[in-house]
Amino acid sequence: MDMHVAVCDDNVADRKQMERLLARESDRRSRETGLLYTDAFGNASALLHNPMQYDIFFLDVCRTAGITVQEIVAGLLSAGVKVPIYLCCSEIDYRQYPFPENIFFIDKAIRAAELTLAIDRAAEYKQNAVPLLELRLEDETLYVTEEEILYAVAQDGKHVAVTLTDQRKVLMTTNIENLYGQWEKQETMVNPTRKLILNARHVASCRPLKVTMTDGTVFTVGGKYQKYIIYMQEKLSNQ
Repeated sequence: MDMHVAVCDDNVADRKQMERLLARESDRRSRETGLLYTDAFGNASALLHNPMQYDIFFLDVCRTAGITVQEIVAGLLSAGVKVPIYLCCSEIDYRQYPFPENIFFIDKAIRAAELTLAIDRAAEYKQNAVPLLELRLEDETLYVTEEEILYAVAQDGKHVAVTLTDQRKVLMTTNIENLYGQWEKQETMVNPTRKLILNARHVASCRPLKVTMTDGTVFTVGGKYQKYIIYMQEKLSNQ
């Protein structure tokens, strides 16, 4: 299982040392558990541009005016990051500040054994993580679980409106065919028409040629798809 690692450190020497340690760790793991791919940043802007690709973060920013590790952590969490974030304690002991539960601490100079434990923790997170689906909007990308999606309705040939369980409606620049191609591995997703994808998990009731979603929305759905929805709901109830 390959993993992607992000290092953000405004101390060049420390950043290079971390890259070397991670390269050795990758070599050690390569035959049994997969490679480590490391991206190293000297500032937070590039890191925060697309953070969801990483399985673990190592942060230490204490020499850059106008940005703090607390702000970087807040940016990562608001983007949807749920993987381990390690704060590397050096000039600043980050343990003195309150952080959420997926924030961990490691002291510099970082020892190989402690780094191994951190990567092991990230591997466990990755193995047990609920897969996230990517929703690309005009100006941002959202990451949600299958359970958070109610349905998606084509607006025209280029846009699809996705309704989420928290009542958010987001407009994606895509079409139903492409979107279902991304989602079809999720067995709860049903594509009964060229304009609709719905989540069988959130169908409240079925009647002839009609289904009612948990938010009260009614769609026309053929009998073949209704049979699949009923089958899927029975499967979910037995899990």
